[in-house]
Amino acid sequence: MNVFLDAGRRVVGLALVVLVAVPVFVVLDPSAPPGALDDLMRRSGFEHWTYTWGVTTGVWTLLAVGVAALAGMFGGGRLSAILTRIGRAIERPPAWSAAAFMGLLGTGFTVAVALAVFQGRPVLNDASVQLLQARYFAAGELAGPPLSMPEFWVMQFMVPTAAGWVSQYPPGHALWLAAGFRVGGAWIAMAAAMGMLGAFSVLSFERLLPGRIAAARLGALLAVTSPMLLALAGAYMNHATVAAFAALALWLSLRAETGRAVWALAAGGAMGFMVTTRPVSGLLIGAAVTAGVWLTAPRREPGLHRPWLLRRFAWWVLGGLPFAVGFGWFNARFFGSPLTLGYTAAAGPSHGLGFHVDPWGRVYGFTQALGYTSTELISLGRELLGTVLPVGVLVGLFLLLARRLDRGERILAAWALLPVLASALYWHHDLVMGPRMLGEAVPAWCALLVLATIGLVRVTRRGWLSDAVVVLVLISIGYGLAVGGRERIVRLGGRVVPALAVTEPGPSLIFVHESWQDRIGARLAARPMRLDSVRALLNQYSPCRLEGALIGAQRPEEVEDRCRRENGSDRLGRLGLTDNLWRGDLPGLGGSGVLWTRDLGPEANARLIAAYPDRTPLLAMPDGEGGGGGLVVPYEMGVAALWGPAPP
Repeated sequence: MNVFLDAGRRVVGLALVVLVAVPVFVVLDPSAPPGALDDLMRRSGFEHWTYTWGVTTGVWTLLAVGVAALAGMFGGGRLSAILTRIGRAIERPPAWSAAAFMGLLGTGFTVAVALAVFQGRPVLNDASVQLLQARYFAAGELAGPPLSMPEFWVMQFMVPTAAGWVSQYPPGHALWLAAGFRVGGAWIAMAAAMGMLGAFSVLSFERLLPGRIAAARLGALLAVTSPMLLALAGAYMNHATVAAFAALALWLSLRAETGRAVWALAAGGAMGFMVTTRPVSGLLIGAAVTAGVWLTAPRREPGLHRPWLLRRFAWWVLGGLPFAVGFGWFNARFFGSPLTLGYTAAAGPSHGLGFHVDPWGRVYGFTQALGYTSTELISLGRELLGTVLPVGVLVGLFLLLARRLDRGERILAAWALLPVLASALYWHHDLVMGPRMLGEAVPAWCALLVLATIGLVRVTRRGWLSDAVVVLVLISIGYGLAVGGRERIVRLGGRVVPALAVTEPGPSLIFVHESWQDRIGARLAARPMRLDSVRALLNQYSPCRLEGALIGAQRPEEVEDRCRRENGSDRLGRLGLTDNLWRGDLPGLGGSGVLWTRDLGPEANARLIAAYPDRTPLLAMPDGEGGGGGLVVPYEMGVAALWGPAPP
């Protein structure tokens, strides 16, 4: 069995090296039109690959020469000996103080990113929708009430059902954000998640890697300072929440080995929460850091026998059962079946895993899986720590060359690599915030990077080459965390849509002017129509043709006049309702503040204004400068500026 396991991990290691060192992404369609996913991922692959292996070759060569000279000054292996003494100093503080320090570090950096860089706002619509769902949870509601005029509020990733208006995303992360809203803000929940990740990464890694305390703490340090993970947390993305609960679940399962069965119960609960946040990665990572721990426990330890395992697994299942029942009930209530996820209800069965035509109408096959995975692994090295260090190659070489992997290394490898497999089988990919589908595995990748560096130093037998490896890694990580990572987070902050300032006192109804295509999509979805069908129509037909069908126009001149007016209203740009709706009063629940809604033109808007006679109508219009900003103006002024006089 060990022979097969060793052969398997060497194959995986070789695959990692090839996927990162070789431009495998060239298999993606070179004739794909600009803006298509194949085109975007192929160009991103070239950008990351050439930057890592081409542009920086000269820099790495100069560094290698300098390191060789430095190593010669110190003598063979003396630099490694110095670092060994530093490692002993890192090990000296007690575990509780190191855990507290990492927790505070993760909390502090997340607060800085969320509030100072991202201004307390999400970067992607995925997070905006989950923030809206969290607001409903915080208000004591499972969902928004069914909308009487849905065209003014329906949006991508929110599903209108007979039981209410609900997010397509599983409820775990929204519940976590709701807890933050209840105590002062969603950013508090994400800061708590990163604090939890820092503390439990230290505690779990130390137990997982006995005798290598310094490596465990350095891995935790890289995790809480990773620009990629901090950006995900600061932008309210659920990947960071899963990563935090994975660290907690790992610590609980390790405690269950020598402690009471209640630790296994808690580990099952932590995994249950992971599954209700991100089902596939929650299942894979959760199983690796809980069941994987017990199945690989050394049998020579007293009490680690079959009855012990059965008891631990029984308590583990019991801990996860309430989450399974609650998740199934939630899905049945809103989507018709305990096993039907919101993704499927929103976009149809093509949203699932596997090779098929995706909800956008694009073919996702083995070629795309190979090319996208290569691109993601190459970019992981650059995004993980803000440096050009080829993390995938270092980890791959470690898996390939190590004589054997101990239990802790195998569990960390499973945590890091299982999401890569899941992502390869999933049609959705993007690099907006790095390879974010691998975000929940960041702590494991960071720990493996430390272990891989140490392992490669041992392979080079502590000579001048080992000194070169250590210094190159340290310089790359130091530069990445001090300069490259900070720059990447600041660049992401530039994508944040500025908040619209509202100065009108009292309850108000603010119409947000979105693009013509967005308005058409909302009117189609309100019919109701599933998201994949809406996307298909928007991709297949021009906005003018769809507009004519929606208004039931018979005469060509009538359609032409309507299309000219709709298109002309966008001349100053567009805003996003999703960016703002979660910040104000919630549709269907009343309130005395701002209720954001969609601008559908003065004739349609009049119906909504009549339904809310106690609210002052205002209009949020683009500022015309192209930066995504806008201003809130009196309703009549905004209508006149965007829509002109009403048609006769």
